[in-house]
Amino acid sequence: MTLDEYILQHIDEEGDYLKALYRDTHLKLLYPRMASGHLQGRMLKMFVRMIRPRQVLEIGTYSGYSALCMAEGLPDNGMLHTFEINDEQEDFTR
Repeated sequence: MTLDEYILQHIDEEGDYLKALYRDTHLKLLYPRMASGHLQGRMLKMFVRMIRPRQVLEIGTYSGYSALCMAEGLPDNGMLHTFEINDEQEDFTR
């Protein structure tokens, strides 16, 4: 068993919305490998919960997968700021 397999067996499941977003990213965007996946997303959520920032700045939204994962880890009054320089992706990301 690889480390990735072990971790995936012991973290919470990927929600339906994130699963659909990941799939759409691979179907509709030019460089889908740039998107965070389930393992990376859960790690980002864990880091945000551990560090407990009030605000997070993400540079490069891409499809928004990682932003949603980090937002899950923020407290109710937390704030996530994210931006993407590629204007052609705005419709997809919204």
